[in-house]
Amino acid sequence: MHPTDSARLRFRTWRAEDLPLAIALWTDGDVMRHMGGARSVAQAEERFRDECANQQKYGFQYWPIFSLETGEHAGCAGLRPFHGSLGELEIGVHIARPFWSGRYGEEAARAVMAHAWAHTSTSSLVAGHGPDNANSQALIERLGFVYTHHEPWGPHQRMHPYYRLDRPL
Repeated sequence: MHPTDSARLRFRTWRAEDLPLAIALWTDGDVMRHMGGARSVAQAEERFRDECANQQKYGFQYWPIFSLETGEHAGCAGLRPFHGSLGELEIGVHIARPFWSGRYGEEAARAVMAHAWAHTSTSSLVAGHGPDNANSQALIERLGFVYTHHEPWGPHQRMHPYYRLDRPL
């Protein structure tokens, strides 16, 4: 299962034939700049396998997203256990460069949030961003998340801010 399509984006699960799309996204230095930098092809392939395994194990992943208008791969957005716990899920969005304007990240995140509340029992969602990524910080705050703490993340263990959004009543 995956989020319902939004106004401009189609969600689905990763398929074997999508591996080149995942590699292109996660090896793009601009896309991954605030997430520890571009991944190697081998690292992107491992991430792809992990996302497929997460879908099988948990029923969610960072789903690929596509433009409803053109069919073009727009990135990925989804959920994963936060520190291995299903009680809190981490939400994340990776948007391909052609979709950086127009708030596609926000649209994708809102669809993932709606999916999380409707189809999981998580008590809260957690989101983080690179310490220098003002755009992601603004997005996370627009979505209603509240700052909670900093913790080391990524290959360089830089301190990243984290935010939480509790399940709506």
